[in-house]
Amino acid sequence: MPIVAIAHVIEIIMFAGVFAGTISDYCKKHPGKGCVNKRDLMTELASAPILNVRQDVGPCNVPRYNFDICNGQLHDQANRGIKVQTSIPSPGVGKFDNVPPACMNLAVALSGSCTGEGPHPTPCGSACLQYSGLSDDQFRQLSSYLQS
Repeated sequence: MPIVAIAHVIEIIMFAGVFAGTISDYCKKHPGKGCVNKRDLMTELASAPILNVRQDVGPCNVPRYNFDICNGQLHDQANRGIKVQTSIPSPGVGKFDNVPPACMNLAVALSGSCTGEGPHPTPCGSACLQYSGLSDDQFRQLSSYLQS
């Protein structure tokens, strides 16, 4: 469509708007399905279903349901006879193998190193995490959680 034709269409729309008035004026004079009152809209929204969101949070402000999913996967895995294997390859390093996917997603939160300080998790496979900079107590806590 040439620019002249576009300009002509815009001119017609503007000309019609001058004589017709605003949309709100039109809706006042001709109420119908096409005209929505703001107050009507608010009453319709008030009757809409409300999303139920859990406000519980765990370490690092991660929603608690993520930890629940991790726990569920750990228990399902244990029921199938698969346990998370733990080892200490070198001092201050902890390696965990057979870690379920939901727990892999929580690698940083599980170590409590939310601010970047503390143990650093590194994936060592699709179901393996290796933490460096672990104290003996941190290693025990991680082992206890992942083997629950």
